[in-house]
Amino acid sequence: MMRHHVVELVRWKAKPTVSDARMVLAVDGILPDLEMLPGFISQRLYKDDEGFWVDLYHWETHEQGVASNDLMAPRPSFQALMELIDPTSVSIEFLSLPESA
Repeated sequence: MMRHHVVELVRWKAKPTVSDARMVLAVDGILPDLEMLPGFISQRLYKDDEGFWVDLYHWETHEQGVASNDLMAPRPSFQALMELIDPTSVSIEFLSLPESA
C-alpha cells in the first residue's frame, strides 16, 4: 500500500526592494534547518506571473507540517527570510490526497 504525504503550499509577495536572487538565496538558506525537522521530505520554490512566490513543502503528516511553523520561527535563517516578505501577502494551505485515492 502506498503511503501518502501532505503538501504545504505557502504563497507570498516579496517586499518591493527585494530582488529575485535575494529571495532565492534566503529560501535556500532555510533548507538546512528544514531538513532537520521531523517529517520533512522536500521543498520546491516557484514564482507565478503575478509576482507571488509559491513554495511547496512535502511532509510525512499534516501535523508535522503545521508544527514546522513554530519550530522554524526562532531560527535565524527563517527570520532572515521573513525580513524579505510582505507579511500581509502570506497564505498557507495544506493539501492531501482524498481518502479513496
